[in-house]
Parts: sequence; structure tokens; C-alpha cells
Amino acid sequence: LKSLRAMIENQQVLGEWSEIASKHPLRVSLYKRLTEMGLSQEVCKYLAKGLDSLTDVEQAMQAALKQLVHQLPIAGDDILNQGGVYAMVGPTGVGKTTTIAKLAARFAMQHGQRHVALISTDTYRIGAHEPLMTYGRLLGVPVHSANDTQELQQLLHKLHDKKLVLIDTAGMSQRDIGLSQQFAHLKHISSMIKPYLVLSANAQLSTLDEVIAAFKNANPAGCIITKLDEAASLGGVLSAVVKQNLPVAYVSNGQKVPEDIQPARAQELVNMMVEYSKQHTLHVDDEFMATDFNSSLPGLGL
Repeated sequence: LKSLRAMIENQQVLGEWSEIASKHPLRVSLYKRLTEMGLSQEVCKYLAKGLDSLTDVEQAMQAALKQLVHQLPIAGDDILNQGGVYAMVGPTGVGKTTTIAKLAARFAMQHGQRHVALISTDTYRIGAHEPLMTYGRLLGVPVHSANDTQELQQLLHKLHDKKLVLIDTAGMSQRDIGLSQQFAHLKHISSMIKPYLVLSANAQLSTLDEVIAAFKNANPAGCIITKLDEAASLGGVLSAVVKQNLPVAYVSNGQKVPEDIQPARAQELVNMMVEYSKQHTLHVDDEFMATDFNSSLPGLGL
């Protein structure tokens, strides 16, 4: 009976979707095109809003992408231009240490090695300090480790004359109960520490939403998107930052230090998303669209 009921409900949704598609062909076509780029349902609906007066799908698509450019929150290039004390936070494996190395190398090239210092606070894993130590030796900048709040406070006081101090924190799952302790650790030390959340572009949208929500208590000043070169689609990560209004400061698209990091630019990110979709189109059928946009249909309500 449950299977029969589900089948009947599915047929009803498909029927109502077909009816909506006949009444609003441009909007449905636009939804489908945007969904194939990996954008979330909420972002697709927002971008399509107010475009019913247009008659050409391509024209509507360009208008929607232009709107996305305006909606993408972009942070300034503060780390490299102004310096300061910054902590890279985020889940395990997103590339925090490599990102720090790239930023440190860029800053050292512009302002000199003597103005840069690195700190590792990862006390959770054996040998966790080693990758940062290696980068420090290659870049010619000092690397310190802090095992607790007091040591970090002392280090920051000692390094007060440095123009840029980058703190590498322990990678933690967004579900790790130790996260709150890490946030309290950073907040307790100094208000001058600005956390930046590091996000992987190849993560699923649901994972990105969960990560941003979990790390919101760290009050990140912005985010850095890594692994653009490993992602098949950028729609998910762009949807996440738009939904959460999390400014993007930098993007990283490879392992080379310091070449593979750039200040974020909204137009460039949208253009990249379009190019990625041409190479890896997410094929969606009417059944997927009807189910995914179920809550938006009138009467079911598009």
C-alpha cells in the first residue's frame, strides 16, 4: 500500500509539473539549466524571479547569471594587502596548511620574509606540525607551535612586530564536539585574530551547508575556496556561500606555492562555473525536477 501510494503521489507531482511547464516554459527551462550547473533549488528560484517577461531562454539565462554575480559575497584582499593575524579553520583535508603556505609566500614576496610568521595549534595529530615546518623552511619564515591558549597568547605577544601572522588550526569534522572548544580557544586569546573558513569546492552542497553552519560560531570574516581544480561543478559551493552570505576572499586551484591562489572575483567564479558545466553537465530529467522543486509548485507553487 505504501508503494502504491508513493507511485500515485509521484504521478501526481509529475502531472502537475507538466502542467506548470506548459504554462511557464521559460521559467522551467531556466530552472533546469541552472540546476544542471549544480546550483541549489533556493538559488535557482531566486535567480529566476522576475524573468517571466523575457521570451528568450538564453537572454533569461544571461540575466540570471548576471544576478548571481551581484549576489555572490566577495571579501577584500585584506590578508595580502593589510596583513594582520588570521586563523585558518575548517574540516580535515580541505587544504588549510597549503593555503597558509601560499598566502605566506605571496606576502613574503611583496613585503619581505622578516614580516611573516606561522603558528600551528594542531595538537591532535602526531606530527601535525611537520608540513607547516617544511613550508616554513622552504619560505624562510619562522614557524612556531602552541599547545594551549597560554602558549598562543605568549607567541602573539612575542610576534607583535610581524605584519602577518597565520595560524594553522587542527582540522576537525563539523560534527566533532571539540569544535566549540577550538572556537572558545581562539576567541579567548584576542579579538585581533580573524578566522577564515576554508571550504573545498569538491564537497557536496549538503556537506558545505553543514560545515558553514558548524563553523559559524567561529565568526569567520570570510572563506577561502580550495580545490577548484578537483571539482566537477562549482554550483554547490557558490550556492552555499550565497545562502549563508559568507564572503569569499580567495580561491585556490592547485598545489603550487604560491602560484595557485588568487583573490576572489565574482564574475570570474561565475564564468568558471559555466565552463565547468560545459565539461561536466549534471543531467536532470523531469522526474528529478518535479521532485526537487515540489515545494515551489503552486498548488504545489512555482
